[in-house]
Amino acid sequence: MEIQCTGNTNKQSDIGENDSNRPNVIFIMDDQHRWDALGKVNPQVITPTLDSLAEKGLYFSQAVCQAPMCVPSRNSIMFGLYPNQTGVFRNSGGLPDSLMPAKTMAQYFQEAGYETAGFGKTHWGKYRTSTRGFETRYVSEIDEEGAISMSSVNPAAKTRYDAEIGPMGAGEENNLGYLGFTSKLPEEDHRDGWITKKVIEYLEKRDDERPLFFYLSYMKPHAGHNVPEGYEELYDSEHIQYAEQPPWEEDRSVHAKGVNRREMYEPYWKNATEEQWKLMTMRYYANVTWIDDMMGRTLHTLRKKGLLDNAIVVYTSDHGEMLGEQYYRFNKYNLYDGSVRVPMILSGSALPDSLGINRVNDFPVENIDVMPTVLEVAGINPGIELPGQSLLGLKKRNGTFSALHERDDEAAFMWRNKEYKLILVFNRKQSAPEYTKNDIIGGEFYDLTNDPNEWYNLYDQSEFREKQEQFTVDLLDHLYKMVRFGD
Repeated sequence: MEIQCTGNTNKQSDIGENDSNRPNVIFIMDDQHRWDALGKVNPQVITPTLDSLAEKGLYFSQAVCQAPMCVPSRNSIMFGLYPNQTGVFRNSGGLPDSLMPAKTMAQYFQEAGYETAGFGKTHWGKYRTSTRGFETRYVSEIDEEGAISMSSVNPAAKTRYDAEIGPMGAGEENNLGYLGFTSKLPEEDHRDGWITKKVIEYLEKRDDERPLFFYLSYMKPHAGHNVPEGYEELYDSEHIQYAEQPPWEEDRSVHAKGVNRREMYEPYWKNATEEQWKLMTMRYYANVTWIDDMMGRTLHTLRKKGLLDNAIVVYTSDHGEMLGEQYYRFNKYNLYDGSVRVPMILSGSALPDSLGINRVNDFPVENIDVMPTVLEVAGINPGIELPGQSLLGLKKRNGTFSALHERDDEAAFMWRNKEYKLILVFNRKQSAPEYTKNDIIGGEFYDLTNDPNEWYNLYDQSEFREKQEQFTVDLLDHLYKMVRFGD
């Protein structure tokens, strides 16, 4: 499971000059992975693969997603644009191929002469799409025109898996989905297990001489917590620490009240036993460990085939998971740290020597920075000025941005750095995209240094008004620039 990344043999000035030294680009993502569900950060969690990647590269401790839900977040990552620029705001949204706002990451690499291979979840949204730049494409759940799907190749396994998760409800996110159970199915009957099997088969047979853009995206550790046998046994559930509840009598969220199925979660988990809380949390971590193990097997095969000898490896997640924090709040759909922060790692032998290894970078970074990073390392000019910035040469950034559009009448935006966080709630604009101070209808402000749990809302308190005002100016300025992007 340990990853052996070779030393860097390419200087930054050499990257992308010709086919012989263009690095392979390995982009790995999973789903609903909390920022602190990482052994490097939390000794409770077993993630040897990701820890090894971080030891050989950079771990970005303050990374955030641009929308705390799958569809807008993944569109944002793959187009390199903010949700306000893609026009994809919710999981119910999406874009047909004819209305794509820009090239996808895979299209850039395909046009630059790379072989493009994509495995696993993309979740473009409600429209059936093409593979959008992937020459080889395997999907486990949502079909794309031209992709090979689990249901077409192994329908019996897909039927068995769907039957097992049926009682977990929509999105596998009811209370049983979170409490979980040990799966009775073999790994290859699971969607992520099937994808990993196809990845290994593909890599073992691959003989293409072109540089490779490789995309691997898992559906877990998103609930349900039905991890295959062998992973729960790695944990001692008796000693698992779970979410501590704030000293409240009711939910105090200003920006996300009533958008996370509270009527289902709150009564159940208020009355859950300590054993149930520990089991739920442990099974989430066991899911994380299972995904980490499959990542390790994939990277081992890539190394065996020589594909890591000259490569960049990027890892992130589309968003986090609350796991009962903030007064029995589960899944995502909010702008608190458990949901918006993600574990981001940049590693691989093609990283410039000047970046160093085994470093923790606490600069404010975003998932939108993945696109300019991988394009720069491959020497690809996007032809437009992308709103993100390359992780290879970070410039001054005052904060990070995330957006929540889950209510019809409101929009909430976050501006965050390591010390403070501002969340502003606006009257949602249906026709005009510009937001001004006059549209603000509420807010939250947190001192993250002294209140990392975000329990004490300091919005409009005199002691923090000057800092809050500066964050407000920065957030409105960021929204203004997004509206005018591409003008």
